[in-house]
Amino acid sequence: MRKVITLLNKKNGSGKTTLALNLASVLAKEFGMKTGVLEIGDGMFDTGTMMDIAADHTLNGPGDISRYYVEKTGFHLFWDLNWEKAVRYFNDALDVLLVDTEGFPSHRLFDLSDTIVIPAAMNPYDMQYAAHTAKKLLEMNYPASCLNVIVNKAANNILSTGDIQQVFRNSRVIALLPHLEAVAASAGKGFIYCSKDRKDPFYKEVRKAAEILLEGGSKQHLAILDKEPAGEGHLPRDVFPGPAAEAHDEAVSAVKKHAVKLLFEAIDIKNLEKDALTHPDKKSRIFADIKNKVRDILDGIDPSMKNREEREGLVTEIFDEVTGLGAIEGLLKDKSITEIMVNSHDDIYIERSGKLFRSDKKFTGVENVMRAIERIVLPLGRRIDESMPYVDARLPDGSRVNAIIPPLAIDGPVLTIRKFSDKKLCSGDLVRYGSITPDAVEYLKGSVLKRRNILISGGTGSGKTTLLNVLSSFIPEDERIITVEDSAELRLSQEHVIRLEARPPNIEGRGAVTIRDLVKNCLRMRPDRIVVGECRGGEALDMLQAMNTGHDGSMTTVHSNTPRDACSRIEVMVLMSGVELPARAIREQIKSAVNVIIQQARLKDGSRKITHITEITGMEGDTILMHDVFRFHETGTAASGMIEGELKRVDMV
Repeated sequence: MRKVITLLNKKNGSGKTTLALNLASVLAKEFGMKTGVLEIGDGMFDTGTMMDIAADHTLNGPGDISRYYVEKTGFHLFWDLNWEKAVRYFNDALDVLLVDTEGFPSHRLFDLSDTIVIPAAMNPYDMQYAAHTAKKLLEMNYPASCLNVIVNKAANNILSTGDIQQVFRNSRVIALLPHLEAVAASAGKGFIYCSKDRKDPFYKEVRKAAEILLEGGSKQHLAILDKEPAGEGHLPRDVFPGPAAEAHDEAVSAVKKHAVKLLFEAIDIKNLEKDALTHPDKKSRIFADIKNKVRDILDGIDPSMKNREEREGLVTEIFDEVTGLGAIEGLLKDKSITEIMVNSHDDIYIERSGKLFRSDKKFTGVENVMRAIERIVLPLGRRIDESMPYVDARLPDGSRVNAIIPPLAIDGPVLTIRKFSDKKLCSGDLVRYGSITPDAVEYLKGSVLKRRNILISGGTGSGKTTLLNVLSSFIPEDERIITVEDSAELRLSQEHVIRLEARPPNIEGRGAVTIRDLVKNCLRMRPDRIVVGECRGGEALDMLQAMNTGHDGSMTTVHSNTPRDACSRIEVMVLMSGVELPARAIREQIKSAVNVIIQQARLKDGSRKITHITEITGMEGDTILMHDVFRFHETGTAASGMIEGELKRVDMV
């Protein structure tokens, strides 16, 4: 036998048996391989049911192995509980054996296999389930080159190719099988879809997978079987997340919660942290002592915990919860995560590639969420309590933090962190991501160099600040730039940059310094350019005045949905300054001050794109005149779910 290919997924509905039969058909008819499908049964004959064959109608070969030859497609079906017996018997008769597993297979089966295929249905739960299986096999030292994932797309596909790549970032996805009603309809009808039509997308993906699975060398299968089995013969049940694994997770969570309680009773964590900050040379020893104390507590709670990896993982989680940011510590280190949303202590969501996923991370209690919030805001001189129950802050890496607590947050403290990428994006990155075209980049670069005033408009999370960073990089090195922000996020590469940040009131309600105060002050600091991170209120009037009084080339952002809405929002914010001006006078100010409006949007597929680049051309009566220079034209939706389209010059449409 040249190849043993094992298909593994305990969960029903993954498409495993359908995949096995279609792969067998392609291997036999298209590649001329003597092929067999071995089902390791548990009393059911699923492959036979799919082919409309009753188990008691199969032929019996030597050793009472049930078998059936599928004449139309040229492969054999085998069914037996003793897979070792079946592999020995058919070793010389077959080129490829596909093993359709049930339950919790033996280590020896995987040792025997040349490759392991993990089918996954295309929905978040099934894909995470399959990714968990692959991760466990990697941890058990099965090589990544032997693990392959095949994804079955759903009828109402809501996940993109990027989502799939993110979920299976440690595994190789070799095929994406399109959803076709005819494939599902073939089940139980006695025929195989790939044997009927060889030109459709489903067939092409199965054939591609077959080619990949035939690559590489083969093992000495009988030599592996003749070896004495080492240790327990079956995979541990926690390879598959199910009721047993969930019960185990609940038990571990209970141990963790109890250990945290005992640790706080045993040590004065606040004094230890203060000592570590006061004496940095002692920090590593103090923290090591805390970890050792955690180990002692765990030994006292559950002396039978023998899994060293799990025990040390629990030690780290408890240590992070007591001395760091707890459940979100690891999420902050994951560079693929762009946003973390703690809705309650046991309900945490993350954003990847513009899509939301629920995390399996949890705090052990509400008080530990509060502790994490305090650890973020206190070093910044901010406070959060019943008298000031919400706060904006930032982490040392620049990530933006918002926290709100009871009584305003009814169900407990809520924490939202917009992570700050450690990679500074450039215009080339935005082009590669499809957010903008090279032609539009050249237009915007020219606008910056010509000292045109630019307003970036968009919704929350649409990428306004990222774009502002990119545009700021076009400012010449010999100019003095002053940035004004509520929470410092801008990272300019020029040498001559002054950064100003607003300050909230202190515990007595005094000492606040607003964005408007800073914009007024920076006018006295001889700026060549003023960059305001975001206009939210009365500072819009001061920004317009700055743009109109010799500070050309300035930039800012606003929250709005269209370029026209951006002008209306600026008008409202000017009125918020308390200065009573007629609407026409405000619009005249906007017309004179703002030259270009860039509309940024996050589309329904999670992608961030520039949808309009608009010039303000003048006034007609009380109306500001605008002209779109570039506009995004949507052309459709790709099979991956991503929106297709292009940002085009209006005169080229």
